[in-house]
Amino acid sequence: MNSLPPEIAAFDEAQRNTIALMRSVVSQLRTGMSERDVYDLALAEAPAFGFTGWFAKPEVRFAGTRSVFHRASTKRTLRKGTLVEIDLAPSTHDAFGDFAIGMSFEADEEPMIVSEAREACRAVCGFASRFKTVGELFVFVESWANNHRVSLGGARSVGHMVPLCEGAFATGWPQSARMAVFLRRCQVHFLNPRRIIGIYALSPRIVADGDAMCFEEMVYIEGDTKRILGRESEAEIGTL
Repeated sequence: MNSLPPEIAAFDEAQRNTIALMRSVVSQLRTGMSERDVYDLALAEAPAFGFTGWFAKPEVRFAGTRSVFHRASTKRTLRKGTLVEIDLAPSTHDAFGDFAIGMSFEADEEPMIVSEAREACRAVCGFASRFKTVGELFVFVESWANNHRVSLGGARSVGHMVPLCEGAFATGWPQSARMAVFLRRCQVHFLNPRRIIGIYALSPRIVADGDAMCFEEMVYIEGDTKRILGRESEAEIGTL
């Protein structure tokens, strides 16, 4: 596998460590834990994996909650079969990870919403290439969802560009990068005409039968190079 430029390698390492942090958090899930308990656990565990801050604070959602602006609740708690969605984006001094995964806690069988959300993430990561525009990613995911009889729940974006820690973004890192990704030119929406160059965090959130679920991965594309950061191959997308 070709080596990555140092600034990209920093994000690759951060993503690997984010996935390792996620494994640790998921391994400690227990019946009766609340969203807030899991949120606090992620905050407490992050320094042991080399992180010094957060690009975005952890998002923890139980029971397929669909709200866009979500605060971890002390009332929603884990029981067998609870839908769980965890999104972690911890940072170092020059990079950050951005990784989300979903599951049904201790369920005997994986629900459709989880498997469909994983496949949506795999599909859009596989579709991404230097020959595509950012807007085409959104159109692809929307068509994929329609073909699978699910939806994006009215979402206008399925991810964001990842700013590197350089130039204007080096000041106030990682908050500077966090503010930048809310700009429309950094969002993966259907009107974005830019070619896919650099790092993108892709996170299509699938909605079906009142439930929602999201998996997220980071993709790096530059010329003939395409890598799923933090992974050995695309086959690992959506797994722990």
